[in-house]
Amino acid sequence: MIERINVGPRASQLVLVDGRIETSGIVALTPRHDIAEQTRCVLAQLEQWLAQAGASKANLTRLQIWLADMSEFAAMNEVYDAWVGDQPPVRACVGAALATPQYRIEIQAFGQL
Repeated sequence: MIERINVGPRASQLVLVDGRIETSGIVALTPRHDIAEQTRCVLAQLEQWLAQAGASKANLTRLQIWLADMSEFAAMNEVYDAWVGDQPPVRACVGAALATPQYRIEIQAFGQL
């Protein structure tokens, strides 16, 4: 059985299937901020979405991170490292052109219930 949470016209924010958690890409709600603030915003949204599924960041198994500018890698990591805790998922981070120039970061998450 597949459960779709916060279904939109193009994508669901969160999908639960066979005990797995998969999110769509998450970007900042207010993209005018710097990379640190956008990272905090994205991670806060991720935690809210996980809570809707009865999960937490401890349930995460993998994160995919896209940065608009890889020179912001260290600043993003400073926020991420403070957030991730002592059970970090596997992670990949690559540079990519995002949907609009204002977005500095996008994160997609995967986990297990």
